Amino acid sequence: MKNRTFTLVTATLTAGLLLSSCSDSGSLKVLERTPTSTDELPGEVKLHDVKLDKVLLVAEANGKKYFVGQGNEGPHACIITVPTDGSGWYAGCTDATKGELVRASGPDQESSILVADGYNTKELESSGWTKIHENVLVSDG
Repeated sequence: MKNRTFTLVTATLTAGLLLSSCSDSGSLKVLERTPTSTDELPGEVKLHDVKLDKVLLVAEANGKKYFVGQGNEGPHACIITVPTDGSGWYAGCTDATKGELVRASGPDQESSILVADGYNTKELESSGWTKIHENVLVSDG
């Protein structure tokens, strides 16, 4: 009986580990590329208490540029939205590593969501969010 219980527990734990490895890994593969000059945040963007080791421009849509940043210390990921007309930028940062990482809203009532690689966004899209990048969705308020 003890061997059967041990085998069942081992099989259950193994199945759980295998299933968890199939779910989204919490990564942002977009951050694996080397930054270029187009990835630089405009000078007016100051994330005072947040130190990002890498920032990349990942999308442009609706007159805005969408940057994703990552820090080795502090937040795991940030989304920074910068209007091309120079009006108010906004950002959101998080320590989350899986699923919907962070939502941020700006003065124009537009919101953006940063999601981890492989996150299923169908429900968000069916509720009005627009996917502009594998990791970024936007809403016009």
